[in-house]
Amino acid sequence: MTVGVPLKFALCIHDHQPVGNFGFVLESAFSNCYLPMIEELERHPGIRIGLHISGPLLEWMEAEKREFICRIADLCAAGRMELLTSGRYESILPVLPAHDIIAQVREFSEHIQQISGTSPKGLWLTERVWEPQLASTLSLAGVDYVVVDDVHLLRAGVPCSELNMPWTTGDSGKTIKLLASSRRLRYMIPFSPVQDVMDSLMQMHQGAGGMVFYGDDGEKFGVWPGTADLCYRDGWLSQFFSALESADWIETVLPSEAAAIPSGGGVYVPAASYAEMGEWTLKADAALEYRRARELLSEQLPGEIVDVLVPGGFWRNFQSIYPESAELLGRMISAMDPIRRADLPEALQHLWRSQCNCAYWHGVFGGIYLPHLREALWKELSMAERLSLQFLDEYPRICREDIDSDGCGELLVVTPSMSVLAHPERGLTVTELTLVPGQDDPIPVGHVLSRIPESYHAEIEDTSTECAPGNIHGALPAKEEGLAQKLIADRWRRCIFTDLHMPLSFGLREWVLSADGIEHSQTPVWKDVSVTGRSGAMIIEGSFGIGDGSLSKRLEIGLAGAKLKASSNYVIQGVRFGMEICVNMMTGASPDRYLRIGGSEDIHKLGDSGEAVCSSLEVTDLYRGVRVLIKADQEVDLWFAPIESVNRSESGFERVHQGIALYLSREAVGSMNSLELELTIGGLDDG
Repeated sequence: MTVGVPLKFALCIHDHQPVGNFGFVLESAFSNCYLPMIEELERHPGIRIGLHISGPLLEWMEAEKREFICRIADLCAAGRMELLTSGRYESILPVLPAHDIIAQVREFSEHIQQISGTSPKGLWLTERVWEPQLASTLSLAGVDYVVVDDVHLLRAGVPCSELNMPWTTGDSGKTIKLLASSRRLRYMIPFSPVQDVMDSLMQMHQGAGGMVFYGDDGEKFGVWPGTADLCYRDGWLSQFFSALESADWIETVLPSEAAAIPSGGGVYVPAASYAEMGEWTLKADAALEYRRARELLSEQLPGEIVDVLVPGGFWRNFQSIYPESAELLGRMISAMDPIRRADLPEALQHLWRSQCNCAYWHGVFGGIYLPHLREALWKELSMAERLSLQFLDEYPRICREDIDSDGCGELLVVTPSMSVLAHPERGLTVTELTLVPGQDDPIPVGHVLSRIPESYHAEIEDTSTECAPGNIHGALPAKEEGLAQKLIADRWRRCIFTDLHMPLSFGLREWVLSADGIEHSQTPVWKDVSVTGRSGAMIIEGSFGIGDGSLSKRLEIGLAGAKLKASSNYVIQGVRFGMEICVNMMTGASPDRYLRIGGSEDIHKLGDSGEAVCSSLEVTDLYRGVRVLIKADQEVDLWFAPIESVNRSESGFERVHQGIALYLSREAVGSMNSLELELTIGGLDDG
């Protein structure tokens, strides 16, 4: 069937794997998705396509799959493929300083030009997270057009009937074009029958005319559950490419050719991402209200109008939902000063790798809930900082500022042995703790993730089910029995040196469940807080009211070795009091990560729970080669338990180990009580 001028159909695929992902995961993704997709493209010479390969994945491919990169280069030379640029390691651009965005986009564009032979003019916008100031920043970085979603243009006031062309936006006298991906096609490809997709394209051609743009994750063509069989064994992708080639009313074009179509005019897009992000960026209760609001409006209005009227949250909200995310982002930003002054290319690459977006947030994929992704970013940040501080001869690095933008000041201490982030106004607690062993890889142990309610927790069934192939935005299975019974919401942040007191009737179970009635010291009402440096240590002191009693505390951070000491004095009686220490050794099931209590030869896996009486203990990770030693100034009761989240991933709901919690305590028998804990972190060969 011929329908006037052919529809220009621009396909753009985004392939990405995060910094820190396992090698076997990349190998599987390559063999099940990236390679067969390119092979299918090579078999269909009538298809032209845009491709973005993220920095982490491209580095791996260049090291492990060089022939594949040559095939990409050949497709580019033949005019059948166009490569897009981005932030160097798939960062969320708007949260970064403009100078950093410009530097890394230019650097990545030069790298891509070496592969394709052409300087890229288009940018794949990570998670399509847009803020208006990006227009001028990206223009200065050499970008002509940016891939967004159709909801971006709808929220800018563009009618549905006029999404078939690029639109122009500007900031501070600089302009770029926006290409909007069709949400309708994102949900259909590759999950709907090929003929249904072609029928939709025909409807778009008849209704809107000139151009349709589709941009989405390449992983849905082989990595998402069931899609490798769907796309290659069952032949969906080959059938789709063949249908496009045989349709005389469709012409596949490169994204740059779509961007060259005359602009529909000037628009100003508010802060936005794709529609699903609007729900994910809300806290649990607000997300449920958001969903109800959408359902009510959807009964009366078309879905695209609902997308405009009920935009939901804003990507930066993840910094308030997950304080661990805000802390990592703030630490990365604060490290830019010495890294820029040192001007070492290797340090800059490590900094940019620490910006990889996946471990900063959570949607359908595991994201921030995956400890190996968080660990990778903390390691990259620490390596960037170490290289710079060594070059500048600026050890120790000591900063007192509000690093995580929570309204309270933090104390950052970076020495040749460790990095520590302490919170003087939140109970003199410690969150970041990373061992920096000489020139070996840094080993973070403080990146524990506290558990919070998620809106999808209500959807978890108590029985495990099979994961059927299909769109990951649909219903998901539980990956083990009884997950709904394992949901726990932490009432305080799980970190190091949190003072807790509770009724004497409370035991291990109440502590594990973070029960009401347990009081913690993290509320920002500390008074008389002082920070001083003396005797080879940074010392923080402060006091806190506890009902009719009080707590005074002293925290020492060693400048010469990897040692912390916390001393608490309680004016309180008739309760159990003590300090909680939480560290992350990445897994609770492996026998090479264990807890040893006192001088006992018995060891406990980090997924175990239990009680003991002791004055010392050690948490050891043989795999990473790190040991945390904890000594008390007296014999104490020890409770220990794993911290396990129940969260969503693309393959279903799953339980993930986030660290081990240790509570060292005793009963307050008089009005004056005290406890001192010393924590030393070191390698397995350290004394």
